[in-house]
Amino acid sequence: EQQQQLQQGEEEEEDIQIVSEDWRLSQFWYDKFTAFALAQEVSHLSSGSGSPVACIACPSLYVELKNRFPGVYAHLFEYDQRFQRYGSDFTFYDFNFPENLALEYHHAFKVVVADPPYLSEDCLYKTAQTMKLLAKNESSFILLTGALQCDAALKLLNARPCVFRPLHQSKLGNDFMLFTNYDPLERLGGWEQL
Repeated sequence: EQQQQLQQGEEEEEDIQIVSEDWRLSQFWYDKFTAFALAQEVSHLSSGSGSPVACIACPSLYVELKNRFPGVYAHLFEYDQRFQRYGSDFTFYDFNFPENLALEYHHAFKVVVADPPYLSEDCLYKTAQTMKLLAKNESSFILLTGALQCDAALKLLNARPCVFRPLHQSKLGNDFMLFTNYDPLERLGGWEQL
């Protein structure tokens, strides 16, 4: 069913296009299957909540949500100013200043997804600060980062690795994983057994 929905989406004309990756900004877009699987999970989590979804440094997820799940209100927090083209859905975000966001965004999101631009512990720590600042009580966190951040993801966000492995359009040399602070059950392959 997921593959059929993905093919239907490819046949429909997409309104929102993503800009090209900028490797100098550590940008690597998800492949189509990964973007769709993430968007489907976010749609599931946000259904019926009326709450927007925060996409931190994951513009390819934002675009997938807008194109395939238009009923999900997503907001992109991103460093790259090229994404201003998305208008009021875009907020400039620099992970070096994790709490430098307008008050209207504090504790406003039921679902917070982040893909920190760098694999450093400092970048993950600051991104986790932002995730917590944006999150409502009992929010769902989805974190996409390198496998080497497994311990930090658990410590900072109580997030565990899922069986699902995100892939990118460009091949990355690092083992990339998806972490959640909630049990996705059979979705995303569930949590890995540690």
